[in-house]
Amino acid sequence: MIIRKRHINWLIVLFFVAIVAVVFQQIHTSMSEQGIATGGPYDNAAAYPRYIAILIGLLVAFQVFSRFVNSDEAGDSSTEYSISELTRPMFLLLIFGIYLGLLGVLGYHLTTAPMILAIMVLCGVHPSIYAAINALLIAFVLAYAFEVFLKVVLPGGIFSLNIPW
Repeated sequence: MIIRKRHINWLIVLFFVAIVAVVFQQIHTSMSEQGIATGGPYDNAAAYPRYIAILIGLLVAFQVFSRFVNSDEAGDSSTEYSISELTRPMFLLLIFGIYLGLLGVLGYHLTTAPMILAIMVLCGVHPSIYAAINALLIAFVLAYAFEVFLKVVLPGGIFSLNIPW
């Protein structure tokens, strides 16, 4: 099966539109029900995701507008991709989806290092003890930065694993 570049561009646009839609859906449903999507910008947990979603929406609108203004689709339609060339991006999304699904169940410390290692292997790093050590170091450095500097409590999962920094 052959996929043209303009089809991929429209899939990317639809993906980011879906992200923006999910953010606003979450703000207006679950965050509102929890009482954290009301109030001023300093005490409103929905302010940051809302502004990021608006920024993504504006960038997507700019991309679509520039596509129509330039409308040089002849150059884009001549570029073709086969499904096999899109397997790596699809697997990257799949790995990230599995990670997000397991994050609440197993917690940050049991899911992040394997996810980083899987992405490294998918991107061409040969699995070795050094790749595993690098994945562990990246996961722990990120955990330290989020928990110590940003005061974010990372999910502990069913085992309630948290590191007392």
